[in-house]
Amino acid sequence: DVTCLYIFKLALFILSKWKLFIYTTNNFLIQITMPPPSASRKFMYPEQSVPYSVYIKQEHPDELFAKLEKPSKLQLEERPTFLKVGALATVKGSAYMEYGKTKVMASIEPPRELNKQTKKIGTLGLVTCTLKYAPFAVKDPACIPRKETSMALALKKALEPVICRHEFPYFQLEIKVLIIDDDGCALSTAINCCGAALVDAGIATYDLITASTVCKYKDVEFVNPNAIIEQLVSTITNSESDEEHGIVVTASLAAVDQITECFQKGYFKPETLQQLTDHTLAINERILDTVRYVLFNKVKTLLEKEKDAREVIETINAINESTVEE
Repeated sequence: DVTCLYIFKLALFILSKWKLFIYTTNNFLIQITMPPPSASRKFMYPEQSVPYSVYIKQEHPDELFAKLEKPSKLQLEERPTFLKVGALATVKGSAYMEYGKTKVMASIEPPRELNKQTKKIGTLGLVTCTLKYAPFAVKDPACIPRKETSMALALKKALEPVICRHEFPYFQLEIKVLIIDDDGCALSTAINCCGAALVDAGIATYDLITASTVCKYKDVEFVNPNAIIEQLVSTITNSESDEEHGIVVTASLAAVDQITECFQKGYFKPETLQQLTDHTLAINERILDTVRYVLFNKVKTLLEKEKDAREVIETINAINESTVEE
């Protein structure tokens, strides 16, 4: 009994230090750091955790490309898409979008007034974009900070021309995006999700914005590439100078026939870049139909609820009037 009590007190002492020491069979000491008490309860995971995929031997790009499933026919269609507007009730506007296996959540905070120093920048409203990755969204957590910075900047460049910033001068509009799962086309999905969230928030925009992604490698064009293809194209460094490869993301406004952003990474000839851009614009039109359909159903549902509420109020008023007359 004394031994068990001693072991129990020792275990409590170790847990109170938030560290757990485990001895392996080879007498090597492995230290696993537990998350601090101040960590977010939404994603409780060890800060020093490393996925097992990091230790897997990396394949050569040519070997990996040979294993990929090449499209037999070029189809300028969107992925299976799910879009829900007004997913969060605690913010002014929000949207949740699933583009294949890629899952994105966007929220719009109410515009808030800028301080006196920031007001000197200009009379137009200020747009800030914050993009975060969930710890389990990608296989390599080490690349998350770099992706968050670059994608937040690209997202801001795409959304600024869409928003009527003169409608809220000296105010700041904050857009927050969370990438829950990244299976390719994360940037274009985030742009589409933010466009729907802006409409849900009642922010004045010039048009609905849509975006799509295509990439090309070894004369093979991939529409809506997954994470493996994007990683393959992004890590190519020793390719020949005349071999075209890269990724193109295009965000556009269909009604005014304008491109708000064209993000390119890699090497393309001018005629190839123009061809890929035309393909992304064709996909944007397909996505636009989906977004319009979802927003139309949202407005239709709100009008039906308002009509039902009016009927209930009229019924209650009629009952009250008849009661008073009696």
